Amino acid sequence: MEVRRLLLPIALMLVTSGLLTLALMQTMTRVNAQTEGGSMPDLQNYGPAPELNNQVWLNTDTPLRLADLRGSVVLLEFWTFDCINCIRTLPYMQQWHETYADQGLTVIGNHFPEFDYEHDMANVRAALPRLGITYAVAQDNNGATWRAYNQRYWPTIYLIDKQGNIRYFHIGEGRYAETEAAIQALLAEPYTPLTPTEMAEVHPDSLTPTDVVNVRSGPGLEHGIIGAVNPNEAFIVLEEANGWYRIPYNDQQGYVFGELVTLNPLMQP
Repeated sequence: MEVRRLLLPIALMLVTSGLLTLALMQTMTRVNAQTEGGSMPDLQNYGPAPELNNQVWLNTDTPLRLADLRGSVVLLEFWTFDCINCIRTLPYMQQWHETYADQGLTVIGNHFPEFDYEHDMANVRAALPRLGITYAVAQDNNGATWRAYNQRYWPTIYLIDKQGNIRYFHIGEGRYAETEAAIQALLAEPYTPLTPTEMAEVHPDSLTPTDVVNVRSGPGLEHGIIGAVNPNEAFIVLEEANGWYRIPYNDQQGYVFGELVTLNPLMQP
């Protein structure tokens, strides 16, 4: 099985992180050695999944947070749009989204680019309909989520259970029947809601426009236009300044006029 961009030898992956402990890495060979359509995949508990703190999202009105998705099964794929190995997995991601969303599955694509043109939001925005993606995609230009999961490969899939714990992962293409069986098993598991105290999370506000809105270099019409944001895109609000909202934009920061967008307060304690 070809896996794109082998960044480090397998041995280096034995370095522990907040997520991928030595025990998990020792399990990787056994999990990925199973044959397609063979035995039920290993669904042991690998511990809490790191939170998603991405600030820019596509195909969703508000940024998604794992804390807000308790009770749902989350499929998180690390990918980038010009990776042929990733492209081959996307029809399966989309099919699972369409098949299981109503049963409680949330599919999220964490787009961590390798090349400069993959950082450009316009290119990412154009790639989604071309690739048939309608599920939520988080742009991870600074690699914060990539590093939180101690990632080394495109593509990699994680399944996160209803309580927010990683229960399954797979590197590269293939194992589609195995992965779908794991999705079905996790969806069938019972869920005990967390207490209000456990659910309490403080998130920043986000915004999404109802029409195309210009992004300017500063908080005022006298500042130049550096781009635009579109409906169905969500951006974390970094601060408010004189009726303008400062947001992350294409590896820099920009401002949008507050009266042209809708502010979306995320879950509050």
